[in-house]
Amino acid sequence: MKKNIIFWVILLIFLTTFNSLGINKNKLKFFQVKNIEIQGIENSNKQELKKELNIIKKKNIFFLKNSDFKKIVENVDFVDTIKIKKIYPDKIKVSIIESEPIAFYENEYGKKYYLLENNKIVEEKNYNINNLPKVFGKNGIDKFLNFYKSIKTTNLKLSLIKEFVYHDIGRWDILFNNKKILKLPPENFENSIVKFLQIYEKDNFKYFTVFDFRIKNELILK
Repeated sequence: MKKNIIFWVILLIFLTTFNSLGINKNKLKFFQVKNIEIQGIENSNKQELKKELNIIKKKNIFFLKNSDFKKIVENVDFVDTIKIKKIYPDKIKVSIIESEPIAFYENEYGKKYYLLENNKIVEEKNYNINNLPKVFGKNGIDKFLNFYKSIKTTNLKLSLIKEFVYHDIGRWDILFNNKKILKLPPENFENSIVKFLQIYEKDNFKYFTVFDFRIKNELILK
């Protein structure tokens, strides 16, 4: 309580003391950002983020806005949104909300990428992210994010899936960790996923490996 009173007294003096040329430079220095605390980092490169945020240091804490920080970190891998808390007189607390990686993709040239839930594509840089389903197929990286939005409505868990395979005719196969294969039609595939989830663990179906829904209103089992 005592500290708060002292701070507000200092702030009042700062805001009410002007000269004809503007705010006294010594008072401006008192409110320059000296410390930046970062929270919420899991997959992003913390050192890269600190480096980007260093541009904020020595700026006046009163005049900094959330948009200033957003412009700085918007291109940092995995960062989705940020929240800023000013701790007067000279500290900024940055809370990072990351976008979840949902799949892994390797193109025909051997380049590797993470596909994030916010539609962002991040190049693989020795991040320690394991157990993501892999995406295969020419143009698979371009088609997957829209496909993922649709399959989310079916409550299909990514943890069950080993691979997504895209075919040029516009449809997907899903390979599961338990070695079952789900062949989807190009359209209305959400219904096929729901039906698969309802039956694949039942005794009558547990010995089948391939669940083929490509033909409308038919299920072919192998």
